[in-house]
Formats: sequence, structure tokens, C-alpha cells
Amino acid sequence: MIEIMVAVAILSMGLIFVLQGLTKCLGVLNTAHCSLEAGLLAEEKMAEAEISFRNEKNAAFTGLSGQSEAGNVEFSWQVGLESDAEYDNLYLVRDTVRWREGKRSGITPLVTYFMSVNVK
Repeated sequence: MIEIMVAVAILSMGLIFVLQGLTKCLGVLNTAHCSLEAGLLAEEKMAEAEISFRNEKNAAFTGLSGQSEAGNVEFSWQVGLESDAEYDNLYLVRDTVRWREGKRSGITPLVTYFMSVNVK
């Protein structure tokens, strides 16, 4: 009888470690999913910024910002535009998406350049 009790205790401890590992894996998977969603949102907002930049005759565009929710994840983004010091018609664009889900949070940056085209 004692041997059975010891075997059940060892099996229970092993099961606890397996469950802890599964919980940790699910947390990492959820964080990766949120980072992927933030990356897709960053690309979408960068495309919107480029369209606005082109439609507003380049220099009139100042940037974009906002917030949204997807399920229980909160996203906020900010797209900023800086004129390049060396080149007159080149603009540095920084897109930052922040996300938060419960205690987890992250930042996804995206940086590119826009070039204004002066048509005469």
C-alpha cells in the first residue's frame, strides 16, 4: 500500500511540473500572438500614414495616433513624421504600436522613410 501511495505522490508531482510548463507555454504563445497583432496594426497604420502623406501634399501631414481594442487586448499607436536634415524631400517616419493585455505589455516599432515628389 505504501508503494502505491509513493507512486501516486511522484506521479502527482510530475503532473504539476507538466501543467506548469503548459501554462508557461500558453503565456508565451499569447504574448507572441499579441506581438503579431501589433505588427500587423503597425503595418496598417504605416500604409494609412503614407496615403495621408500623399493626399495632403506631403508637408501638411503631421502624423496619426489612436487607440483600439481587439478582444481583451488594448492597442495604441502613434505615427510621427520628421524632415530629414540632409535631404529636403525625405521624411523619417516612426510608427510605434503599444499593446497591453492584463499584466503583459509590449511595444512594436516600425521606421521607414517617405519621399515627397514635387510635380511641376
